[in-house]
Amino acid sequence: MIDPCFGELPAIKSMETNTWTGSGEGRFNEDFALAMPERGRAVLVDGATGLTKVNLVAGESDAAWYARHLSEAILANLDTSPGLDHARVTDALVAAGAEVAEAYRRFPGARDLKRIDDPNGSVVVLSWNATNALVTLLGDCTAVVGLRDGSCHELHDNTLTLLDGENYERMYAYAVERGTTMAQARRALNPRFIENRLKMNEPDGYWAADISCRGMTHATTTAFPTADVRWLFACSDGYAAAVEMGVVSSATELGRQVAAGGGHGAGERLRVAEQEDAGCWRVHRSKQSDDATYLLVSFD
Repeated sequence: MIDPCFGELPAIKSMETNTWTGSGEGRFNEDFALAMPERGRAVLVDGATGLTKVNLVAGESDAAWYARHLSEAILANLDTSPGLDHARVTDALVAAGAEVAEAYRRFPGARDLKRIDDPNGSVVVLSWNATNALVTLLGDCTAVVGLRDGSCHELHDNTLTLLDGENYERMYAYAVERGTTMAQARRALNPRFIENRLKMNEPDGYWAADISCRGMTHATTTAFPTADVRWLFACSDGYAAAVEMGVVSSATELGRQVAAGGGHGAGERLRVAEQEDAGCWRVHRSKQSDDATYLLVSFD
């Protein structure tokens, strides 16, 4: 494909996305994936609601609104013409974050919110042109790059995963010691989760997208020669949970299954595994299931 503005782009064999809404009656799906293959760009945002459950947006959750608008703004601001690099993707994240933050602050009461009330999210940006294919990560989403030589590269920032994991073990200990459910333990230990959330976009914590936009410049980018890439896979942590739930052995295996056409099947097996451990006793976590979304770009 040759575009007058963006030059020659690699031919796309297929592009696929799929999503499942997490457990909880009446809740919104707070993941959002969007692609513009004709411009060499795709994005997935895993939105997160503030821990105090403040909601200012009518008709959907603040996090769902944030994920959708941030995805759209990132793709609108990203220039994938020749010279595509980490700095250009970061510029798009910064510009998009500022636009969405300004729009959110127009909701009545938004400017009075505390930091733990604001919606936030993790981001994966896939971008490519004739020369380079880039994977940019901010937060705890996962990406896998499949190369033409058969090898794969997993990309993930596990900082938040480890922080949350410590609290999940505290939940388990609390539930066992006091004879509660894991859900009751989660509510009792909410101050611990708030403590972690307050570490967002702080040097001793983790980096993510949020209304403050402080994390945007801390995104990481890994580049590959486009000619070497067979497929690009990205997913939210809810879909990556297929690894800890025992559906697959690794993120690489998950990416390979999706690339081979097994993405829907893996998602359905994940939901079965989560239902079988609905009490969260085998795999310690805060709820039965999270929103689960994946995005795949395959090149000819």
